[in-house]
Amino acid sequence: MRRGRPERELRTGDPIDFWRIESIKPPYNLRLLAEMKLPGKVWLEFEVIPEDIGCKIRQTAVFYPKGLTGILYWYSMYPLHFLVFKGMIKEIVRIALQEKYH
Repeated sequence: MRRGRPERELRTGDPIDFWRIESIKPPYNLRLLAEMKLPGKVWLEFEVIPEDIGCKIRQTAVFYPKGLTGILYWYSMYPLHFLVFKGMIKEIVRIALQEKYH
C-alpha cells in the first residue's frame, strides 16, 4: 500500500511512500529510511547545495547489507537502482522548475 505524502509541512517521522523521514533540515537536507522489506537497511539522502547561480542537488543512497543475501541483492539491483535514482532526481528538478515558472 502506498502511503503518499502528508498535505502539510514535512516533519521527522513522517511517512513518504515506502520511506520514513529520519531527519529533515529545511531547505537543505532530507534523509529518508526505507520501510521496505530488504536484506539490510537503506537510506536515501537529498542535499541542496547553494551555488553562485542556482543550486546543486546531491542524492545519495546508502545500503548496509545484512549478510551475503544483502550484498548479492545490492549488486544485482544496482543497474535498476541507477536508473530509478537518476529518473527520480530528474523529476525533482522538473517539478522544481515547473513550480518556479508558474
